[in-house]
Amino acid sequence: MNKGARTPRGRPKAQLILGPGEREALLLLAQCDNDPAMALRAKIIVACSDGLENSAVAQRMNITAHTVSKWRSRFLARRLEGLSDMPRSGAPRRIDDATIQAIVAQKGVSRSRTRGIRGVAREVNVSPSSVARIWRSSNRQTLHAGDKQHSSSGKGSNSPIFTTDVEPSKEIGAAPAHVDEYPLGDLAMAFRMAPVGLLVSRQRVIVSCNQVFSDTFGYSPERLAGRSLECLYPSHEEFQHIGERAVAVMRETGFYADERIMRKADGSLFWCHVSGRSINRSNPFAAAIWCFEDISAVRRVASDLTPREREVAQLLVTGRSSKHIARELSISHRTVEAHRARLMRKYGVTTTSELIGRLIGRH
Repeated sequence: MNKGARTPRGRPKAQLILGPGEREALLLLAQCDNDPAMALRAKIIVACSDGLENSAVAQRMNITAHTVSKWRSRFLARRLEGLSDMPRSGAPRRIDDATIQAIVAQKGVSRSRTRGIRGVAREVNVSPSSVARIWRSSNRQTLHAGDKQHSSSGKGSNSPIFTTDVEPSKEIGAAPAHVDEYPLGDLAMAFRMAPVGLLVSRQRVIVSCNQVFSDTFGYSPERLAGRSLECLYPSHEEFQHIGERAVAVMRETGFYADERIMRKADGSLFWCHVSGRSINRSNPFAAAIWCFEDISAVRRVASDLTPREREVAQLLVTGRSSKHIARELSISHRTVEAHRARLMRKYGVTTTSELIGRLIGRH
């Protein structure tokens, strides 16, 4: 036996192999300056996928091997969703992000600080002490930001809902000059009270959502914040394939819309109309705002559909041919026709037109 050879210590680690599209998603997350914790986790996984030992990754990134092991294990167990923060223990937050931003926006508007605190408290239905605490906290954040604070030249406020660190695409069009006529508090209230589900995402990670969105999916807003959008899809493959289609279209137009099958917190599936707009065409997923509308009242989902059948169904309702669907899904057109035949049997119809009618809720 060679005494100079080093024997690996500890339990053998499971090999970390990235699936299709995961490396690209991780590299994008690693560049996310507004969320350094998520960026570090993504860098850890990329380094581990290159075959480096935990100790080597820890030394390279100036962190502990325990931290590397923790996120490696989380990724192996839950893939990209595992990199998001778990729900914290303790009582849930009583004041959501939109209300906080509305309170911060009113700071300095009133000439009398005392009357201003009480007036804002009545307006947003919180206690005066909460308003005072939020204002003090915003003062500390402003001082801490230092030179990183946005200037008054028009780059916006610190709201996580309405601003990003990404310059808006000129092709899409900048905000109109008169937008400052509307107080940020009104915009925050409009976001929160909109009658449709609204979501702001960065690199396909949820930044903020309104109450209708969280109610639609059966989560609380606090449970969704910071999680990957993958948790809302029926499968990892559908998350990847829809993302690939969306990013290609958004690079061309800045917009994307489709009707797809999504998953609620209880695991039930439903049809949803989704439309979104990117802030920057060159990097569509860097920052985007999305609208989600539950259309399950007119379109049901067969409970026994496979992931591939769901993908074929989503493309059939757009009027695509078998050959077009085959190119979209990188399968043969005969395979598409086989899936379509199974869909027809499951929905109890005999023609493609009847199937599409059933899928879109006309029959």
